[in-house]
Amino acid sequence: MIKRLITFVALFAVTLTLIPFLSQPEQADAASVTNQGLYKIINRHSGQALEVYNWSHDNGANVSQWTDLGGDNQLWRFVSVGSGYYQIINANSGRALEVYGWSTADGGNIVQWQNFQSNYNQHWKLEDSGGYVQLKNRHSGKVAEVYNFSTSTGANINQWTDLEGANQQWTLVKVSPSSTTVNSTIVVAAGQVYDGKGRTFIAGSALGDGSQAEGQKPIFRLENGATLKNVVLGSPAADGIHTYGDAYLSNIVWTDIGEDALTMKAAGTVTLNGGAAYNGSDKVFQLNAGGRFNVYNFVASNAGKFIRQLGGSTFKIDVYIDSCDISNMSESIFRTDSTTSTVTMTNTLYHNVGTKWYNVKHVTEANNTSY
Repeated sequence: MIKRLITFVALFAVTLTLIPFLSQPEQADAASVTNQGLYKIINRHSGQALEVYNWSHDNGANVSQWTDLGGDNQLWRFVSVGSGYYQIINANSGRALEVYGWSTADGGNIVQWQNFQSNYNQHWKLEDSGGYVQLKNRHSGKVAEVYNFSTSTGANINQWTDLEGANQQWTLVKVSPSSTTVNSTIVVAAGQVYDGKGRTFIAGSALGDGSQAEGQKPIFRLENGATLKNVVLGSPAADGIHTYGDAYLSNIVWTDIGEDALTMKAAGTVTLNGGAAYNGSDKVFQLNAGGRFNVYNFVASNAGKFIRQLGGSTFKIDVYIDSCDISNMSESIFRTDSTTSTVTMTNTLYHNVGTKWYNVKHVTEANNTSY
């Protein structure tokens, strides 16, 4: 195993930086895990934390154990994908825990990869085991373990037949970062990257109360070419996120949708990859300008519409939905008044969505499942 190239000083600085953001931890069993909040995953045998090695953001980066330092690469979000399974998303990278190469063999390696919600090698069931939790892969049926009962830092995490070993049992510790109240919209400038590091942002009264009242302000404003990642928007969320031109968003979670979760305010290509949105009385995403809107690997539940084009508008917007789970939309998945706008939906689960396509004239679908 290659030794970690990090100094004691750097570790100490990282630890000090993170301490203010973490509230008192609480242990969770399988039934109490929610889509909201972050968790440390601690091995019963070694007492060490599951982490992405060396803070990597790369596909295929190895997952190992290390002394619990509370770093973002040791924090994980559980996102339900239905049928009792979760994706396990790293707070630092926004990538999902998976069995590499779809292996079904004992010893198959566990890594991180871009989250594809339809990939069963990224689905994990949480099973209680003697006061601890096992992580069972949906594709292979095997459980995550620390290889060979190692207690060493950097020891590898792989899958193995379920033997109820202590190295296959984990403690889940909820360590939700404390919230940051935003009193003035955070502007992410053109070409810049804002990494929220999994923290929760809540709108102050100057931005709005998260109701359906018009004129509320966003917590984040993304200028053309900006990137926003690893952010949780809590309640109230005011008017969520506004984009002005091209934007890329990764691993964004709305625990409360607010007036709208995200609004395209100017033409461009906006891509949202990974995350979730819950509990809104109207739209999740509002499209006020033309271009292209991509939403991938996303969970949305309990709102009126998943996507709404500005009422009465005739501009063309191309909507692409892939590998999502959309449920409990009282009106539709996509509503538009434009005869030229299009929607393509692939590899997506949906349930209780009213009239799926409301006034949409151009629809392409493949490999979608109603449940």
